[in-house]
Amino acid sequence: MTASMYRGQANPLWELLAEVRHRVPPGSRMIREAFTTEHRRPVLVKVSDLTPDTFYEFDEITAQAFHDAVIDIGARDGGGRLTVCCPFPGELHAQQRRLQRVAGKVERIRVLMVGSARAMGGHDTATDFYDIAANPLARYSFAIKEGARPLLFICREDRRPRATGMRRSAGFFAVGRDVVEEVADDVELLLRGAATTLVTFDELELLHRTTQRISRELESYSRRMEWAVRRARRRPELLTRARFDRIVGQAIAKMGQLKEIPRQALRSIDRNGF
Repeated sequence: MTASMYRGQANPLWELLAEVRHRVPPGSRMIREAFTTEHRRPVLVKVSDLTPDTFYEFDEITAQAFHDAVIDIGARDGGGRLTVCCPFPGELHAQQRRLQRVAGKVERIRVLMVGSARAMGGHDTATDFYDIAANPLARYSFAIKEGARPLLFICREDRRPRATGMRRSAGFFAVGRDVVEEVADDVELLLRGAATTLVTFDELELLHRTTQRISRELESYSRRMEWAVRRARRRPELLTRARFDRIVGQAIAKMGQLKEIPRQALRSIDRNGF
């Protein structure tokens, strides 16, 4: 992906990450990659090094920074449709002034909220409001900008209680047209009552979990093999023909188990009708 693809405009990935970096304090500029460990420790990534379509764990500050950055960049680009989901109490009120400024710069704004749209009062005619109180979309927070330079940030709150009392969410951002349009289509289906889940979100989450599980299994098995090799070098008389055959057999069996992990994931997708 290069800047030339966007008629001289800035690379959307660089622009989005730069916007987010400027919006978060220094203490929030390292983000944990979801489901990922390295030597049994979580992997932390700098904001400037984040990659699209990858699941991360966001605190409230960083999630809001991504949310606002998509809205503001989308407004600067102009045109297209902006969809904003504000499911948490008070969140829409905090966004109202920003959305009023954006309303004249994009073709249409669609605001998804928990509660009656009449509570907003005097809203712009270019803005459509949807009450999602009984909709699965109420579990998510997102901003989607469709148009010449599509952008997306979406996350789902982790409802497990935390000692800090702060919300944490798992989700991803995207700058590619395919993923952005797929999520936008999923939102449309849920608003119409023609679906019960955000299919693209669930598929990407399952893919990321599966990939990381395979990586952890490989890392664990690699450590065991390294230990066996070091021991054999120290005590070569221990590496008998029978022991060698057993190690090779274990390696073959492990490869078979790793191949089965993505197959199980695909069967899970089929069962759930993704």
